[in-house]
Amino acid sequence: MSVISIELAMKHLLAEPEDQDLVQSQLDGAESAAMAYLQRSFFADQAALDAARMQVPDVRSVARQQYDVAMADAALIDDQLLRCEAMADANFSLSQALDAATRVARGMVIKPSIQSACLLKLGHLFANREEVVTGTIATELPQASKALLTPDRVGMGA
Repeated sequence: MSVISIELAMKHLLAEPEDQDLVQSQLDGAESAAMAYLQRSFFADQAALDAARMQVPDVRSVARQQYDVAMADAALIDDQLLRCEAMADANFSLSQALDAATRVARGMVIKPSIQSACLLKLGHLFANREEVVTGTIATELPQASKALLTPDRVGMGA
């Protein structure tokens, strides 16, 4: 479910009503990309953020319990290669779950700059529905959406 309203997205794109399902899908993708870049989640309001943060300890606890079960199951595997693969899978699942919980714990209420970045990304996705453009000269556009997001980014990795 998007934080940005579909009505605002449709107005931003000057899209036709029959495009609403496509716009919603692309809006979800734009928000997801922004959250991935920020390495934190954003929410519509403080109440939603607070409610999500309240669940973080339980999410982390469940993830660790599932990890313990997966590691115990892996230890029972006789084949060393299969056991190592099962352990690697358990480590990966734990890492993904803890990362997701951390993104919520570091979450924030959406700001105008983040909303603008998401709408810019949405506009790009809507206007360029294919990865390859033919019959034109390719020009790289400035990364305005990243410029809007960078001040709120935590962890400056990839």
